[in-house]
Amino acid sequence: MKTESTKTIQEIFEEFLTEQQSRLSPKTYSGYEEAMYYFRTYLDGYGHQHLKREERERYEESSDSENKEFWEVFGSEHLGSSEIDDFLADFMVKKIAGSRTVMETTGRVMLKLVKWLHEKGYMADEEYKKASESVKELKADLPVVGEVSDLIFDYVREHPVETRYTSDLDAYFDIVKIEPGKLWLEDYLESGKTVGPVIVSEEISSKCKVGWTVSMWAVKTGRVWRILETGYVLPR
Repeated sequence: MKTESTKTIQEIFEEFLTEQQSRLSPKTYSGYEEAMYYFRTYLDGYGHQHLKREERERYEESSDSENKEFWEVFGSEHLGSSEIDDFLADFMVKKIAGSRTVMETTGRVMLKLVKWLHEKGYMADEEYKKASESVKELKADLPVVGEVSDLIFDYVREHPVETRYTSDLDAYFDIVKIEPGKLWLEDYLESGKTVGPVIVSEEISSKCKVGWTVSMWAVKTGRVWRILETGYVLPR
């Protein structure tokens, strides 16, 4: 059950961190502080993307007239699965690109936060179910995608395309099939347009998951595809 609350996100975060500080060691608490700082930074920079027109007008007015940040204007209604998914699956990968420890800690803190929000009545039952299931999945994937991004970058550098290619596609792709040393990819924006097999190392293919998104420039050489340039690997 969700209780009525007039608290802002800023006040909710302060409440959460105060409670965690009282039960955690200083070293562990510092990880919580860092993760919550990243989440706040995401909300203040990108939380407006989830606003309805009336909310956007309210936010713009508060920002212009009172110089308020997103987390000072809105409350728990904007601490849902949409915001948390975007934060973990996109912002942490593209903007922070932290170490494996940072990614593991952030996933752990967000799982604790979601549970705490629900227990405190700041998150409704149905929203909690969606958010907790999503965070559990992302918590496992988040530390790995950075490693895979590095592996693909190194592989491309060590295996340059030196032959002529007949087709190319520079896009975001969803991984739809995996075999040892091979990936099959579907254009994220043009559903049904598939390329593959894309040749990678067996280490890369063993760490990838169907459903992940990768950005790359893929080219066809003969019957297979090779990676010419690579960007992010995202857990969604």
